[in-house]
Amino acid sequence: MRWVKFTLASVLLVSVAVFTAVKFGSQEVRQLQSQVNQLQQERQKLMEYAGRLSATRRVAQVDVLRQYHDAAGNPVTALVWQEIAPDGTLGRPLAVEATGTLVYFEALVIKFAQQYVGEGDAERGTSLAMFRRIFGDRQAPESAADLDRAARPPITQSSAAAALEDELWAKFWELVDDPQLAAKYGVRVAQCEAPAVPVRPGQIWEVSLDAAGGLNLRLIGTRGDPLSGHAQHSAAAGIRRAELPQPARP
Repeated sequence: MRWVKFTLASVLLVSVAVFTAVKFGSQEVRQLQSQVNQLQQERQKLMEYAGRLSATRRVAQVDVLRQYHDAAGNPVTALVWQEIAPDGTLGRPLAVEATGTLVYFEALVIKFAQQYVGEGDAERGTSLAMFRRIFGDRQAPESAADLDRAARPPITQSSAAAALEDELWAKFWELVDDPQLAAKYGVRVAQCEAPAVPVRPGQIWEVSLDAAGGLNLRLIGTRGDPLSGHAQHSAAAGIRRAELPQPARP
């Protein structure tokens, strides 16, 4: 039965093709085929455009080691922070302690006009983020030490893109305050973002950055046995915190 249906369908297609050729002639058929090909190319471009707008990439990973209470009775979360380059290269891990169980991850974020992102611009094709500090809900943000910028993974990019990124970070606070300057650089939004999640020992969180948007936090795994205090201390040995030079506030 199936082969009968297949045969009938094939005959129908051939009949339609013959009828089209007879009715319209070979030239008209070629014109129609050309229009179909053009529409397919435009559809492919639109799909690629939409794909670039919806793209996201991993920019950091958080490993929650343990939680304990300090002398004042405040909960303290010990974690390891590690940034990730676009090519997957891992930066140097940093040991961080945040006072509280709701942990904030603060970064300066630059988002470009969607046209640049959708078209895959070589210098403005994805949002930028410079992580600044990590702090908990039981502490003032300014009490947290700045993250060590030297721990960031090396990023391979064109000299033009690298030069533009350096210039944008140097002018970050100006971009925040001056819409005309931001538009000149193709910047849609320049702002601080600090997404936060309640964390528990053993959890592994992923920090991602949308190409046309901002930061996201997602739980990607949980260790079966959170580290003890001694094991946590050993795992964090050699991992340090240091100050990160940041654009000065106006």
